Amino acid sequence: MRKWRKAGVFGVQAVESAQALLHELTAQADPAMAGWALDAFRSALNGEPSAQLLPAVRAVLADASPELVAEALTTIHAAGFTWLSDSGALRLAVLSDSAGLPAGSASPPAEEDPWGAFALLATLAGNRLPELSPQTLSRLLPWIPLGIMDDLIDAQILSSAHEPWQYRTDEHESAYLMARLVPHQVTDTQAEKIQWLEKLHRDAFLSGTDTQPPSSGLYDLLGRVADGETSALKYLEQLLPRELVLLLRRIQGGALTGTWERDIVDDRGLWRLIFALWEPKAAVNPARSPLHALMALRRAYDLICSGDIQHAGSQIGKLVAFEAAEPEYLAEVFNLQAYLLLLEEKLDAAVIALSRIRKIHPRAAANLALIERRRTVPRNDRRPASNPYLDLGLPHTSSMWETRYRDLRREFARDVHMSARLNRAMKSIREAEQEENWSDFFVLPLDADLLRLPDTTPVSLVPPLAPLERRTIACSPADLELVRRRAITDLLPTLLNAPRRPDHHHRTIT
Repeated sequence: MRKWRKAGVFGVQAVESAQALLHELTAQADPAMAGWALDAFRSALNGEPSAQLLPAVRAVLADASPELVAEALTTIHAAGFTWLSDSGALRLAVLSDSAGLPAGSASPPAEEDPWGAFALLATLAGNRLPELSPQTLSRLLPWIPLGIMDDLIDAQILSSAHEPWQYRTDEHESAYLMARLVPHQVTDTQAEKIQWLEKLHRDAFLSGTDTQPPSSGLYDLLGRVADGETSALKYLEQLLPRELVLLLRRIQGGALTGTWERDIVDDRGLWRLIFALWEPKAAVNPARSPLHALMALRRAYDLICSGDIQHAGSQIGKLVAFEAAEPEYLAEVFNLQAYLLLLEEKLDAAVIALSRIRKIHPRAAANLALIERRRTVPRNDRRPASNPYLDLGLPHTSSMWETRYRDLRREFARDVHMSARLNRAMKSIREAEQEENWSDFFVLPLDADLLRLPDTTPVSLVPPLAPLERRTIACSPADLELVRRRAITDLLPTLLNAPRRPDHHHRTIT
């Protein structure tokens, strides 16, 4: 035992602890790199600890894992070995105290705290995180647990300016930190890696590829509202931030007068909702905006299909006056006008209207030829002027006409005039199908695409991408233990090459 006391190990239990530690270090050491150290270990295990023992322990621990270093230093402290410097022994005693660091613990110099672990523990103990210096923070970023990172983010100590993701080699951790601090810089691949569903669904919705978002979730409701499902509005409001709720209410309020601010009109993804909410009471002025131009054109077409020729004429009058429209739009307008003139048997005027557009669209030329033929037929011998598909409220040559006919017959079973009109339409379509000749039907519209509502994403209703919420436990004991063990590991430089004098601050363990 005398030789062990000379080596800074006092008492039977301490010697047993030293031997157990040396056995573990022997198992971990690389014989090719530390042969002399293993010789020193074997000598000590044979009861002959030499002056090479502490340098050997230090050399092996220098190449050991942080976990083994922390375990070895903890054993050295617990067994009372006098192998550490005074400052190292004092700091290890503080770190090993089950009560944790005292609130007023001072941080050691940077050279004695290379990873900043002790400084972090000291600030955590005193609830003094704002006191962490930028230099200390830069030493912490490569290794502290994500939970501590989140604590620093929540305390507004760590921000995007520090770019903590650059310090992490683990791709999952790097992506997680980016999602917490710079969400818009996270790629789809990174979002997939960390399963950030909010971003994945948001990006898919904006790109129009999210065909099955979670039912009744934000993007499901946004999609339904964008399709004009007004019943989903009240549920969507519950999931939107205040400013977007106000936007929704501005949209709904505008539908009362047909007037919206420019930012609303410019988002074509809102048009389906607007058209579902807006029921014009009078002819719409197409010159007000592209939205109004589309509503005016669709309204004229719908009024014709519903048989409301009087209001259709009023709307077409507004359309004809919109001379600044594109040629394709004007072609549709004059084609609508010609159809109304055809219904009124004002064939000469219809010819004039169609003559203006016959070179713009081939179907206009076909409609013009139809009216030219009709002019050669005595009035009493002419077939019905209307397109029977339109009489049924369907697009020209729609394959759904029979189903539509039966539905309307049931709906208007007691309306003699309407029933006669429906039967006349049915007979005309059947004759055309039998003869495979639809040339006697005025084609309306010329280009159905001009009447279609935009099928785009309502970007102005999509909430901004919020940073990912933390997924770690705040002030996790496991994270704090990892930091504590790192701080203990940083005490390795205080391991001496020779034990302190036996009578100098030692504990005797028997």
